[in-house]
Amino acid sequence: MQSRMLRGPRGVQMEEVWAAADTVLGLGERPTIERVRQQLGRGSPNTVGPMLDGWYATLARRLQAPVDPAHPADDGADGQPAVPAPVLRAAKTLWGRALQHADEAATARLARSRSELEAQAEALRRAQEALAQERQRLDDRGEAYAVVLQARDAQIAEAARQVQELQQQLLACQQQLAAARSENAQLRKAADADRKRQEAREADHQAERTRLEERAQAQERRLHAEVDRARQEARRLASQIESDQRKSAKALADAQDRARDVEAQLGTLQAAHAGLAQELQSARGEAERLRSKLDDRSGEVLAMLSELRERLPAGPRKKQLAGPARVRKPKG
Repeated sequence: MQSRMLRGPRGVQMEEVWAAADTVLGLGERPTIERVRQQLGRGSPNTVGPMLDGWYATLARRLQAPVDPAHPADDGADGQPAVPAPVLRAAKTLWGRALQHADEAATARLARSRSELEAQAEALRRAQEALAQERQRLDDRGEAYAVVLQARDAQIAEAARQVQELQQQLLACQQQLAAARSENAQLRKAADADRKRQEAREADHQAERTRLEERAQAQERRLHAEVDRARQEARRLASQIESDQRKSAKALADAQDRARDVEAQLGTLQAAHAGLAQELQSARGEAERLRSKLDDRSGEVLAMLSELRERLPAGPRKKQLAGPARVRKPKG
């Protein structure tokens, strides 16, 4: 690769950076930006970094190029200074050690990654089992709610049937009360008619007594007897009317009490049904939300398990060293 002469803001040039890197490598250390800057005594990381990358890019080719022991300082084929033999041996030794350390570090990281992946897979399996148990618990809870709802529906249906029967009984009582009121009105009309007839009869008797003085005493006794009978009949009719009114009022009060009790029971049952329906709706919403969450979590768990299986290697791969003459080219 053809080298380019770069100059930084303080006059740092490419050959200076490469010479400093060769010096650091000759000391048996790995050339880094900080070590090269310490060797130079100047230069910013942004300036030294690209130049050091260029040095790494040509290092493998310069190490593999043959070196003439009689002319160790001659330039190479690309115009760059050749690496001295001691520097070359130190670089090869350092490079072999770097490869060995890299291989050991990669093996250790692979073992740690395998262990971590196995632990994560076990944790995901336990999480999947917990989610399955949670789903089963929610299904059992939903079935229990369904059974309770069916029982409450049966109770409500029975209560509605009883309410309908009580309403029919109340209607019958109201009809009886209306009949009693009608009969009472008829009895009152009959009593008024009897009273009017009695008054007319008394008037007739009075006129007859005036006209028939000779028959006054007999007619008077007969009239008194008829008046007594009429009064007794009127008292009997009044007593019967009063008794019928008391019976009707009592029947109406009983029917009203039973109607109020039925209405109270109906309100209680309706409130219980509304509360149960709200609880069931909330339970169904919670079950639906948990099922959705469980499906999402199951999808995520399956995706993570698939990713872990793909990331899990079949076995550690060991790198083979190619000898001191074969040097891996670092990424520039």
